[in-house]
Amino acid sequence: MRHKNVLTAIGVIAAVGISLTGCSSNPPAASSSGTVTVARLSGSDEKWKAIADKFHELNPDLTIEYTVIPTDSYNQQMGTRLSAGTATDVLNVFPGSGNATAVRTLAKNGYLADLSGESWASGQPGSTTAPTSYEGKRYMFTDVATANTLGGVYNAKALQDAGLKIPTTYAEVLGLCADAQKAGKVAYALGAQTQWVTQLVTYALAATDVYAKDPDFNQKQLNKEATFQDSSWADAMTKYKEMYDKGCFNKDALGTSVDSQTAMVADGRALGAIQISTMGNSMTKANPDLKIQLAPLPATDTAADTRLAFGLGVGWGVNAKAKNANGAKKFLEFLAGKEGSAMNADKFGVAPGGVIEANDVNRLEVPFVEEGKTVPFPDVDWPSPQVQNLHLTGVQEMLGGSKAPKDVLTSMQEAFTGALK
Repeated sequence: MRHKNVLTAIGVIAAVGISLTGCSSNPPAASSSGTVTVARLSGSDEKWKAIADKFHELNPDLTIEYTVIPTDSYNQQMGTRLSAGTATDVLNVFPGSGNATAVRTLAKNGYLADLSGESWASGQPGSTTAPTSYEGKRYMFTDVATANTLGGVYNAKALQDAGLKIPTTYAEVLGLCADAQKAGKVAYALGAQTQWVTQLVTYALAATDVYAKDPDFNQKQLNKEATFQDSSWADAMTKYKEMYDKGCFNKDALGTSVDSQTAMVADGRALGAIQISTMGNSMTKANPDLKIQLAPLPATDTAADTRLAFGLGVGWGVNAKAKNANGAKKFLEFLAGKEGSAMNADKFGVAPGGVIEANDVNRLEVPFVEEGKTVPFPDVDWPSPQVQNLHLTGVQEMLGGSKAPKDVLTSMQEAFTGALK
């Protein structure tokens, strides 16, 4: 099945090498020189080496030098480097305002250069403007070909061998968990020792529980008309705890890292994981024969209610105090062009404003995209990184039994409300 619809408001499934509206077809001219230092999250080393080599080939006077930082310590390390004036020329930046290295947080503190006037900026899909901007200026580039869906990332063979199928209702989710245990498997591997992983189940459930019912919930919260604990967020968080208590996840989830989570899906000990779609790359790297299937995580017993969570992927900003600002901007220009985007594109991702190409991996997600049943990740609009921090640690405490779901949400709301003052 091949689809040629161009969607401008929401995400669509990306094919490797996708050609994006507004991308330049010409390589940037070489007018700078020296080394461009780039801080990036760990992973995909071969891809990023190839990108650095191609950039150098097109710009012989410029060389990329990477600093690779683990995801779970990136916010802390980058915050320290920025405040000390020792950060790299280019750095990974997250959309919105939900964490310490999100674009609005960094731009507000004067750490990022204004990119509004760059040649690629005017050609970016409109859906990227708000999440990459602060006070009307764009401070971040994120390639729509690297955006993520969030839901079940399933090992298709492990499911088939167990005689089980991907659930379409919440009752079927719990049924899958019970049947997986009978088959000696884990339904969903969970690496809750790695803090950023803890948020994903909540987001996947909240897409349906919260935002299918009330798409304007985030704005109501910003207007002080709604709270986490007195809304359907409580339903999503309670279901997360129920799934944990009913054995949907590995028993040692709080002692399991994201790398171990990946290995469990790759080798078939787990039928899947509730993860961002691009984690399929890590899983298939661990097992090249692995066949991945992606699907939304249902949160109600009516399949028509289900929404697919999606979000722009991590992007790039230029340090306001970059030692090689021209070279840094040229690197972003390359990443925004057709060749850079093709090298960076992810077959497991989504691309707002792109072209759908359905395949065995994403065929269960494509209908949600085409029908507009998608929901952005909620933290894009959170006014303080502390809200997310309390979510991450709160989920660990909830799974460990020291906090109830509503306690976690109340703490998050206090931080949310406090940031609005």
